[in-house]
Amino acid sequence: MNLVWLRNDLRLEDNPALYHATHQGDTCCVYSITPEQWRQHDDAPAKIALWRERLIAVQHELREHNIPLKLIRFTNDNESTYSNMPAALLDLANRIDAHSIYFNNEYPLNEKQRDRHVSELFIYEGKQINRYDGDVVMRPGTVKTQQDATYKVFTPFSRQWHKLAGENQLVMVGKPATQNASLLSLDEDVKTQWLVEDTPYRQDLWPAKTEAIHQRLHQFAANRASNYKEMRDIPSVNGTSTLSPYLACGAISVRQCISAIRQNVEEWRSNQWITELIWREFYRHLIDSYPHLSRSENFISLVKPIPWNNDEENFLAWCEGRTGYPIVDAAMKQLVQTGWMHNRLRMVTAAFLTKLLLVDWRKGEAFFMQHLLDGDYASNNGGWQWAASTGADAAPYFRIFSPERQSERFDKEGVFIKKLLPELCSLTKKTIHTPNSEQRKTYGYIEPVVDYKWARQRALEEYATAMGKVKNKNDSPVKN
Repeated sequence: MNLVWLRNDLRLEDNPALYHATHQGDTCCVYSITPEQWRQHDDAPAKIALWRERLIAVQHELREHNIPLKLIRFTNDNESTYSNMPAALLDLANRIDAHSIYFNNEYPLNEKQRDRHVSELFIYEGKQINRYDGDVVMRPGTVKTQQDATYKVFTPFSRQWHKLAGENQLVMVGKPATQNASLLSLDEDVKTQWLVEDTPYRQDLWPAKTEAIHQRLHQFAANRASNYKEMRDIPSVNGTSTLSPYLACGAISVRQCISAIRQNVEEWRSNQWITELIWREFYRHLIDSYPHLSRSENFISLVKPIPWNNDEENFLAWCEGRTGYPIVDAAMKQLVQTGWMHNRLRMVTAAFLTKLLLVDWRKGEAFFMQHLLDGDYASNNGGWQWAASTGADAAPYFRIFSPERQSERFDKEGVFIKKLLPELCSLTKKTIHTPNSEQRKTYGYIEPVVDYKWARQRALEEYATAMGKVKNKNDSPVKN
């Protein structure tokens, strides 16, 4: 018997671990329910709810192939952590007489340590380990500089990725082999055995069944991928793929995404959405090579620590969409209400928190993870460190977004703002980006929590000092 350990790969097609296990013999799948570990990792309750629905859909498909699914549950929630997974998996393997375990790799430090401990225990017990890289096209460690180092800058990484990602790397594996129907006696029902309290999420926005997910992928590839570069920054239109929650849980693979684009876009390698998928791999390569990223440390070394202000009232105002900057507040409302935020607005809100409010990027990183359906440690960490100018190939420290200018550029008519902040619906496209005091009083909208010009100057000075850009006290750090 082969045991397939499902994690962030909740799909049947193009799942290397599942495919190879079922083609080698009788196979049983297993999924572990670890609420304490989810809490420690700040996984959003809505995200866990989506994953539950996705696992139910996967179980239905597995049953069509006579593949049973077992669940690992812990009597005490406090025990539901990675440290207890090796023994729990071994116990299951012994109970069903499994001699091999198959799984797809994950790359953050906690997950790598967990998988190493599982592998060591299984090998010690005389069982086989079969590991695959179903979450990426190019396995971490295969895209290197001429000095055999991990790339720290995206553009050369992307060029090398394209050189190496040929047809062999883009081939998808097929469906799992159908098993003997008698194996279904091992099956455990997710609906009745998942005892973690349900959290409502927008199932109308994020369906969990494979057919709906693939339909979304192929509609995007056919209708919007070709002009994605032009439309991706406008939050009021359906210009992005909205597939990130499905990539995060593995409902679709990167290879499936690339395949869909190749079928619809002639010059697929230059397509901007493909570039975004490569950014995703870039962050995975970094998280694999630099363990300190998994410890919430800055990627770069600073001359002095950034003196984070960490004003709790301002942080709470940012969390609740009460900063007095309409585009920021609308974006935060979108996150809390839907479990998702438009990518342009993720940059705007992250830059606002770290640069203008001078709040530690780790607090924003955690808040996003606590609310995002597509919360992914490597991408979320990379995005926040990019915005805070502490990461690999990050925004220059003196690049400080003006919320008003971002709003005027990407929500010109105020359509997005009015949708999320209906109290401002009466404002014109000229006034909605920065209402005056009288308008704020009239419509019950708060004053800005911080003055942009003052906050920008403060950020420039503090960052310049931290980055070692001020040679002496008479030097000006301001960049025009």
